Amino acid sequence: MKKIFKKLLTMACCFTLCLVVLTGCSWLKIDNEKYYNAIVASVGDKDFTKRELVTAYNSYGYQYTENFGYSMEEAINYTIGSMIDRYLLLEEIKANPAYALTDEDKLDIKADVFKYMQDSVFSHEEQVRKEWGLTVETEEDDSKDEGLRKSETEYNPTTYYDEGVVYRVETEEEDGIIRDETITLDSHFNKSMQIVTDKKVSDEAWARYIKALQDAAEVDERDTAEDKVLLHEENTLSETMTNNKYLEKYKLAYYDNLPINTDAVLSYFRTQYNKQRTNFSANKSLYHKAMENANSEYVYYHVNSGNEYVNVKHILINFSEAQKEAITDLNSRFGISNDYSEEDEEKKLNPEYKAKLDKIIAQTTTTFELDGEEKTWNALNSSSSENSVWEYVQSQVTGATLQERAEQFNKLVYIFNDDEGFMNSEFDYVVNLDTSVTDKMVKPFANGVRALDESSNGEQGKWLNATEGGEGAGSMDYVISEYGIHIIFHAGNASNLIDYNILDNDEELLRLLCTTYTTPESNKSIFNMLWDKLDVDGSAYDIKSQADINTIRTRLAEEGIKFVYYEDNYKDMWK
Repeated sequence: MKKIFKKLLTMACCFTLCLVVLTGCSWLKIDNEKYYNAIVASVGDKDFTKRELVTAYNSYGYQYTENFGYSMEEAINYTIGSMIDRYLLLEEIKANPAYALTDEDKLDIKADVFKYMQDSVFSHEEQVRKEWGLTVETEEDDSKDEGLRKSETEYNPTTYYDEGVVYRVETEEEDGIIRDETITLDSHFNKSMQIVTDKKVSDEAWARYIKALQDAAEVDERDTAEDKVLLHEENTLSETMTNNKYLEKYKLAYYDNLPINTDAVLSYFRTQYNKQRTNFSANKSLYHKAMENANSEYVYYHVNSGNEYVNVKHILINFSEAQKEAITDLNSRFGISNDYSEEDEEKKLNPEYKAKLDKIIAQTTTTFELDGEEKTWNALNSSSSENSVWEYVQSQVTGATLQERAEQFNKLVYIFNDDEGFMNSEFDYVVNLDTSVTDKMVKPFANGVRALDESSNGEQGKWLNATEGGEGAGSMDYVISEYGIHIIFHAGNASNLIDYNILDNDEELLRLLCTTYTTPESNKSIFNMLWDKLDVDGSAYDIKSQADINTIRTRLAEEGIKFVYYEDNYKDMWK
């Protein structure tokens, strides 16, 4: 229960804009001022209204029910607790000169408020365009062409290792919010600041935005004049963003002075390693089961290390639907099923079958972006002067080391690869060398990897063979599966990171965790991967903020300040 509370407290402390405008609340009832101004709780002279409770519930409290299985009554009560704790923590932070807001902070807040208000107008513009059958994009449309394939996600480590010590990466100063130079501390958002994209559409959107604010003002029995509702909205947003800025400064100050807790990572690694070593050694099928998810989960201990599985990258060039249908028809004519049996493989050696299949495969093309230009190439060897993907990949992956070759191949993955499941995966695919283990990859792909592993450990292959061993070797030949054409890269055999005899050697274990990476070309070390997984900083912050809140509550109790809850004023929220 306490762990859940800490998580929700963090969400409460960090919640921002989503439900500040009460007209957007899905739960909120349109009723009178008396209903929403009812007091649901008080701490000394500070009262908390039902309006604040509804906003808090819609912002983060609903997660108690949706994510943690609480009843509505429990969720509402925990929301009130979180709301009060957030207030107490904020009051403590605001009273500390170390967290005082600068004029630059205040200008950033105002710029963010104006941007939020403008974005609200844009949301009305989108609705107007839909209703009027218009498709013209606004100038502020953030949508952009993501390219023909997924882009590689950049990983920014939070720690780095140097001469036996792990350090925290210094937080770089952000460029700040891009704001109009006319924004000053005493300026206020109005129609003259509206970004106009199409005058008729913009005017209608503005009118609808003001109407929504006026409707909320009527519920509250406030002045509904345009300038008054705009100022009220601005002040409401500003209060929320100002509070968030205080909490942000408090959190960053804590992180800046927080030592790196390497013990947490080392302890976790040892626990997992020992557990897997015991279980996998006693029952090898458990090891193979774990390796089924090895491209998304880290396996700490490998039975028969280095001889069971291969880490592999690949580029898949999809067949067209017409090609897939043609191959299906061809297989049917030659009595070939899709179970990849030995009998079927023998049938595929038929010269007539091979000739017809090669003719279908030769039609494989792919469209991609290279050097800012869109191109369409044949997938395989080109008989003309035009490039082919197969030839281009061979010409580009020429590095002398595994890391260099992996980096070169990985760049090509984000140009040519059609297997979205492989893009931005934390680890490479793994393929079992033991054929008695059921392949999790399609048979031709798995067989191609096994052939590559065998041939590159001795015999010179046709392309990209590593100087020593299988690591860094590229496809001996392209591989054909039901999906398309695969170009495979051997990224090393799956092996143990450590020898058991150094498990309790803090210095050596730390070095290995910090200098071994999730993939050969990655900048994400195993240490960083575990650090992120454990959320060491986040857990420490939860404990810190909860401890501060407990201290505040204790002090208030000693001062005779009471916490009072008026359940009769909010129990209708669950009844």
